[in-house]
Amino acid sequence: MRRIVLLAAALVLGAACQQAPVSAPSVSHDLSPVDRLKAEGDAFLAKSDYPNAIEKYRQAVDLDSSAVGPHFGLGTAYSFVDKRPEAIVQFRWVLARADGSSTEYQEAYRWLSRVGVLPAPVVASDASQKDQSKPTVDPSTVGRLVGKTEWPGVTPQRQMVSGTMSLVGDEPVTQDVKRQRAFRLGDAYEFRDLPAGRYRVVAVVDGTTVWDEKVNVETGKDANLTLSQATSPVPVEKFAPAAEKPDAAAPAPSR
Repeated sequence: MRRIVLLAAALVLGAACQQAPVSAPSVSHDLSPVDRLKAEGDAFLAKSDYPNAIEKYRQAVDLDSSAVGPHFGLGTAYSFVDKRPEAIVQFRWVLARADGSSTEYQEAYRWLSRVGVLPAPVVASDASQKDQSKPTVDPSTVGRLVGKTEWPGVTPQRQMVSGTMSLVGDEPVTQDVKRQRAFRLGDAYEFRDLPAGRYRVVAVVDGTTVWDEKVNVETGKDANLTLSQATSPVPVEKFAPAAEKPDAAAPAPSR
């Protein structure tokens, strides 16, 4: 049944408007929870009930984010409800993880190629193969996170306080995204080419977690996140300039 549904999905991808709804296939009770949800999604997809198909595939992905079938189903369903960026994300996920000989891989490749968003191959000369230039990324299929860190009295020019900022995926569709960069208090930061979804931003200075915030990134847009002392669990005195810190050893003023 799995191969029949996949072939049906492939035909639907090529001729969506010409495909008539078909009877829903039966769902076996002997399947695992993930396979059962995927089969239910396949049934809705076969009936052109795309919202319900998307919901079933999402539930399957939540249970097992490494399963190729639900991701392929999500991409297929998204492609019919004017959610092209989301479909691109799912089909690229399939290309990155599915067996190259599988129906899912081949149909995802054909769809991405047909809409002109297939990842460009890396071209490197023999003398610079180690450079590994990154393929061109279509900005309409990814998002960007930009922001600034703020701390009273602290700027890179006045007092250098630096640390490490990590960006990690916070849901199944983004869980494989892990980025890290250096940052300075009072300075701007940026993370580019991010798949749409929810992330955590964790900033650490000298072993102290200064910020642990969540942010949503949308395709084709900039997400802005300002990290200020007001949203940090760390007291302002931790990084206050030396001249502004109270001196416990200073003598009391004379009267």
